[in-house]
Order: sequence, then C-alpha cells, then structure tokens
Amino acid sequence: MVTALTLSLAMLAGASMSMSDYLDRAISRGVPLYNNGQPAACAAVYATALEGIAASDDWGLPDKQRRNLAQQLELTAGLASPDDQAWAYRRLIDALMVGEPIMAPATAEPRALFDFSDPGEVRRFRVVLDGVMGGLSTGRVTQEADALVFTGETSLRNNGGFSSIRALVPAGTMAGYDALRIRVKGDGRTWILGATGNPGRRGSSFWQRFDTDEGEWMTVTVPINEMVRQYFGTPIQGSLRPSGVRGVEFYIYDKKAGPFRLEVAGIEAVRAGAS
Repeated sequence: MVTALTLSLAMLAGASMSMSDYLDRAISRGVPLYNNGQPAACAAVYATALEGIAASDDWGLPDKQRRNLAQQLELTAGLASPDDQAWAYRRLIDALMVGEPIMAPATAEPRALFDFSDPGEVRRFRVVLDGVMGGLSTGRVTQEADALVFTGETSLRNNGGFSSIRALVPAGTMAGYDALRIRVKGDGRTWILGATGNPGRRGSSFWQRFDTDEGEWMTVTVPINEMVRQYFGTPIQGSLRPSGVRGVEFYIYDKKAGPFRLEVAGIEAVRAGAS
C-alpha cells in the first residue's frame, strides 16, 4: 500500500503541476494514513514528495533551498519515531507551501515556543488552582520586563497545596525535538515543569521537578522521555512522544504553605544533546 502511494507521488513529480498542488496531493494521501494509525506510511508519503522536490530544479526552488531541504530530510530520516518523522516532514511541507525559507539544520537551532516580550503570549497561560479540589491556594500571571511572572500563595488547608499555570501549543510543535528548555528565576522552592499530551484528559500530564535558588536565574533542560506521567499528582505508567506534546505547565506543589514567585524568560524546544 505504501509502495503504491509513494510511486504515484513520484510519477506526479514529472507531471505538469505546481509545487503547491503536488504537496497538497501528498498531504491528501498522508493525512488519512496518519489518522488511521499508520504514521510510518504517512511519513513515507511525505518523504517521497519532498525528496522529489529536493532532487529536481523543475519546481523553481533555489539551489541553496534544495540543498537545505536535502539536509533536513536526512536529519528527519534519522528520527527514531515514525510519529516524529511524519510531523517533521509535514512542517517542511507547510513551510514550502507558504514560501518560508528552508534552513540548514547544521546548528540544531532551538525553537522558541513562547516570546514573553509579547503580552499576548503571557495571556496564553491560564491559572488552575487547588480550588477545583476544595483548596485555598491563589495564583496570578503578569508580565514584567519581557518575562512571565507567576505569583501567589499556596495553602495546605482543605487538603489543598498547589497552584499552576498552563498553555496549549499547536500539534506537532515539538516534532524533531526531544526536550524542553526553560530560563527561569525562582524563589528557592521546588517547582514542576509539565508537558501535556491530550489536554482535558485525566492522566495526560507528565512532570519533572526542579529546584530553584531564590533570586537566581537558571536554565533547566528536561528531556521529554524523562518526564513522569501523573494522575492527580500520583505517578502512573505511561510515556509521551515529543510530537504529541500539546501543552506546557508550571506547578508549585511542594507540600509547603506560603507565598511563591516564578519568573519565566523563555520556553524552547531543543534536542537534548544540543542543549
């Protein structure tokens, strides 16, 4: 099945059609495969289409762009997960369709997920408190000096004790990456960086704790495969693929009562080996 689809795309490369139409045809073949649980087949369709563009000057793509595309294809082919491959190929397709430049991957550049110099990026985060379970903790988000600032007070009354913020990211945002890197200034307490797979579904949060020194900026890199799945704060079995990340969270949940403050200057997707 995959062979027939990829061969038909290869033949289309020689037909008289625009690059946009050609890639749109690849998407129409790949998406049903992915949605039917066949990410490897989807990735194969996308790869064939992109390789046809990288190998030919008939599509009007400058030579440098084609060389960069070929390098990106080589990098993507080395990803271990078919799911990650499919999303990485799709990002290349989308970039070509809207005319974005294809950049060489040599430096393994991180991808900024949030730019907190923009107040709109800060407003993407919503506060979730232990009040959903009867607790009395507080929390608020503001912007200060190009950083997101999360402040409030944790209370242990009524079996409470946590305050959190979270924001969604588009599907496939972390395809090709395997870690989150944050730049934060804490308050000396222990914090949690979280990633979510299916927002709104219980047991879809994955956590990693990190300690802070009061008033000191620090950089923390957390590989996705080291994050632990949680169900109402209890570790459970499960794993999260980077391409499946759909949200980012910060929790203060250290079984202590009192005021808290966390400043976040940046959140990036990185490859752990390059961080």
